[in-house]
Amino acid sequence: MIDRRDLLKIGATTSLALGIPAALRASAPSLDLWVRDTRFAMPGEAPTRAGATRQIDGDVTALWTGTLDSEWGRRGFSVAGMTGSDALFVLEQLAWSRGRRVVEKRQIAAATPDQPALFYWRIEPVHPSMTA
Repeated sequence: MIDRRDLLKIGATTSLALGIPAALRASAPSLDLWVRDTRFAMPGEAPTRAGATRQIDGDVTALWTGTLDSEWGRRGFSVAGMTGSDALFVLEQLAWSRGRRVVEKRQIAAATPDQPALFYWRIEPVHPSMTA
């Protein structure tokens, strides 16, 4: 007969056994698309783990109609970039309509009278198995 102590040991052992492989698999996420806003001077190139790079000038219309609208139907498609807060706002709204969300967002530069704030961001599916 299993008593309470044995049940707790089994639960702890199972949690550790299942959790360790997941922790070992966790690494820097790969990106399917890197988006760069040409209104901002940014040092360096796209991350090496990015599958493709697209440039925008603050307007996300061509990015949405030419790439994201169809690609966000793919399982696990991830996108990241550095854009102005105005472009990020639009991308965030479009992402919600396709079952995605901003999972990481960091302000890189403050807004000036001439430009919006610059943000680094990453958009992922709500769940990796989600297709749309």
